[in-house]
Amino acid sequence: MRYSYQIVVPAATYAPWLRDNEFLTLFKQVKKNSLVNFYQAYELWSLVEQLEKVNGDVLEVGVWRGSSSIVMGSKLKQLCSEKHVYACDTFEGVVKSDASRDNFYKGGEHRDTSQAFVAQLVEAAGLTNVTLLKGVFPEETGHCIESRQFSLCHIDVDTYISARQVMDWVWQRLSAGGVIIFNDFGFPMTQGITALVNEYRRDSDKMVIHNLNGNGILVKVKV
Repeated sequence: MRYSYQIVVPAATYAPWLRDNEFLTLFKQVKKNSLVNFYQAYELWSLVEQLEKVNGDVLEVGVWRGSSSIVMGSKLKQLCSEKHVYACDTFEGVVKSDASRDNFYKGGEHRDTSQAFVAQLVEAAGLTNVTLLKGVFPEETGHCIESRQFSLCHIDVDTYISARQVMDWVWQRLSAGGVIIFNDFGFPMTQGITALVNEYRRDSDKMVIHNLNGNGILVKVKV
């Protein structure tokens, strides 16, 4: 895999987050436990609201210390939504590394977390709409939510095989108009994710968007 990289600095100046005091306050609280950058976090916050009328819950696979789940759960709470966030992680580090596809991750990275630690942060945020599921997804925890429909899925798993298996599992459960975010798309240490998302550009039922904040976005379109 060979891709070109540079720091991207857009010339656009529209910054709606500057007037969103609730988001700014929340991100200040969670950023120390976040590997998601400010602009990616705001995109999750914004998409939860945009997808309010699309049927389905929110799925996150790759939770680490829970900041993204808390951001999405907090927006749902603000909206008085009945939707739920299902946050899935091994809480023991990265899995399913493949040396032929993944150029950095070997397995076990990001193990500096625990389900109990994240549960405390979720409780401290005053959220009752976030459920943590511990285990390898989907093999060990997918059955817990196999009957659910989803409107938004955030995939932050770092490796090609893991991300592909999450995608294969969730796509049939994603509502039309639903969105999948690949957090690791635009970064040099996760070239397997870049390759995977680019593969989906060939599919007629997916719109693939490269966001300059680093996210790879897939929108499920009707065909």
